Amino acid sequence: MTEKNEYRLQTLLPAISVGLLTMAFIVAKTGRDALFFQGKGLFQLPMAYMVMGLSSVPAAFLYVQAMKIWGARAARVGIIVFAAAVIAAFVPFLPQMNYSVLLSLFIFIPTIFGPMFATIWLQAAELFENVPKTVAARCFSRIGASSLGGGMIGGFLSKGLVPYLEPQWLVFVGALITLAAAGVVVKTHRSFPAPSGMKKDKKEGEKSGVTVAFSKKYARMLLLISMTGALAGLFIDFQFYAAASSAQMGSKGNASFFANFYIMLNLGSLILQLFAAPKIQDKLGLRGGLLILPFALLGGATFVTAVATALSRSVLKVTEGGLKSSIHRSIWEQAFIPVDSSERSVVKVFVDGIGARIAEGLGATLLFVWLMRVDASDPSPLNTGWIAWMLLPTAGVWLWLTRNLRMDLVRESSAAPAVASAQQGEIDCVRFPDQCPCTTEWGKGIK
Repeated sequence: MTEKNEYRLQTLLPAISVGLLTMAFIVAKTGRDALFFQGKGLFQLPMAYMVMGLSSVPAAFLYVQAMKIWGARAARVGIIVFAAAVIAAFVPFLPQMNYSVLLSLFIFIPTIFGPMFATIWLQAAELFENVPKTVAARCFSRIGASSLGGGMIGGFLSKGLVPYLEPQWLVFVGALITLAAAGVVVKTHRSFPAPSGMKKDKKEGEKSGVTVAFSKKYARMLLLISMTGALAGLFIDFQFYAAASSAQMGSKGNASFFANFYIMLNLGSLILQLFAAPKIQDKLGLRGGLLILPFALLGGATFVTAVATALSRSVLKVTEGGLKSSIHRSIWEQAFIPVDSSERSVVKVFVDGIGARIAEGLGATLLFVWLMRVDASDPSPLNTGWIAWMLLPTAGVWLWLTRNLRMDLVRESSAAPAVASAQQGEIDCVRFPDQCPCTTEWGKGIK
């Protein structure tokens, strides 16, 4: 059997799982956004951001505890079936346009899909645990591309269904696709049974504390970069949703608009992932690759301050989402490799799981205070020009922090060969590419 055929099913099943899950996410989000922003949902958006920030971290840790109690495989199927059932249960209540229900759905979808995406990547890690790294690298790249492809198909599916279905039925279709993803996960488990007698591996550095981990400047720099990036993303999201809400397109018009947006976003991300991401890191290195997104947003924010139109804000959102999902995400994950393995899980959880949410909460509080001064009964579009001006220094600080990341790495890393290779963008990757280190660290010892 050739190498290509040997790992075909091993790659295909998780690729289908993550593709279906991304498709479900996009279809359900299209329906959710169409309903939420049909009326005055924009004024509840800061509250939604604050609640999402508060709920994402405990939701992730609760899921990890579920894996420890029932096992990773049972918990994986359970959370996907649970998500499909809860999303479907929202549907009968959506036509009443009760904003408590809409707000709950708006918060629930991204909160529950976070752990689901993490567990699918953990499943892939299990399947390729004993596979040669060069083979695993190619397979993981294909699985990552299937995620973006699923998002693009989800956008096209939403676009095709909009003329025939009300937005709440897009939410229901998303729940059905989520259930289909659970079926593929079960098929994967049956096709690749867990080895018998598998023991739990003790996690390295269990006693490594937060104080020890963040006593090093490199970890603190990662935290600050993550927080400024999350704050910039929040400002861009709000501007984009404000532009969509002010257009007053109605529920079906909103659904068509968001479907078009998700098609463009995922298509752009897929093209960048397949053709640009590897070459960019080869030529620019780790730090150079991380500079691309804040530099692009600095230029985009400058353009939006000069030409404050719905189109310019949409272009800025597509730029931010496309670069973040492809080039930036894969390179950012590698920035955690120089962190000592005994501290990596703590650093990763605080940097991407808690620090980013704190920054979003602070930004959402600022937006909430501002919206309290705005007359919700005034039909005129919101003047969000000040947000673009806030985005400029935020992107500038993000760019400056990233620019100084290399100096901190040189000063503090005790592994000189790793430092030298990191400076050249040739990190000796001790994990699979495109794999979330947070998932890997949380998943250690869970079988």
